[in-house]
Amino acid sequence: MNNAASAAKPAKKKANRFNQNFTGYLLVAPMLFALCAFVFYPMIKVIIYSFQKTNGISATWRGVKNYVWVIKDNMFWNALWNTFYMAVIAVILDVVVCFIVASMINSISNKAVKNLFKGVYYLPNVVSSVAVAMLFNFIFYPSENGILNYAFSMVGIPPVGWLTNPKISRLSIVIMGLWRSVGYDTILFLAGLQSIPGEIYEAGAIDGATGLQKWWYITIPNMKGTFAFMIMMLTISTMRRFDDVWMIGGSAGNPAGTLDTAVMYIFRNSWLSREVGVASAAAVILFIITMILTAINNKVTSGD
Repeated sequence: MNNAASAAKPAKKKANRFNQNFTGYLLVAPMLFALCAFVFYPMIKVIIYSFQKTNGISATWRGVKNYVWVIKDNMFWNALWNTFYMAVIAVILDVVVCFIVASMINSISNKAVKNLFKGVYYLPNVVSSVAVAMLFNFIFYPSENGILNYAFSMVGIPPVGWLTNPKISRLSIVIMGLWRSVGYDTILFLAGLQSIPGEIYEAGAIDGATGLQKWWYITIPNMKGTFAFMIMMLTISTMRRFDDVWMIGGSAGNPAGTLDTAVMYIFRNSWLSREVGVASAAAVILFIITMILTAINNKVTSGD
């Protein structure tokens, strides 16, 4: 009798464990289905397309010729250089500016005022990319009718072609993107700042550390994980830059192709030229480059 009861207990435990696991799998099933349908399946299809000559409907096997075509295409390298150039500047500016803004907001003792600044800085993030592009088209208008050039004219500075001069157009796009993303990224930095234990600052104050010294020797070292995360996310987002440059420079990435990005190159080949195989090969190459940059960032910031 005792043997039967002891044998029934493990069976009952297994049944309970199965029921618990089944419930968990049932709960995550919609997300798993969405991941398979909208992430993994498209990724596999892109890899397959990259070895085919296809317009998205009919296809013939082409091997690695699409990759050879992309690698030999000067337009791809120009687009990749523009993307990398804007990504480096954007990541540096975003991290520095947003961390400083977050530190300033975090230093405010009044909770109501702090929340007010959070809301004010976050507002640009709710504006669509199209609206932001239209707004900055007006701000950066090349004549004195533009807001920025009008302000410059009041102090005797001639109009600047912010979006028409190839030498500064990419920087103008970076500034436009920074304006939109500063709120969201500042909130992320604030979350990291508020996770630092207050006892560390109290110990620093007892040792006679000034506010600047506490910020430099306590805040920044304890924000290492947040910095790593922000650099990684910003690198990924800036390497797939598309909508703002599309609204400003069109499909050609004007002026003089300086606003042509890697994703713009992919879009042109897939939707305008109907060379889906070439576009897929470029997408795979961009994915590999982004993964390498992410791995380098993780290696550097981990300190291993």
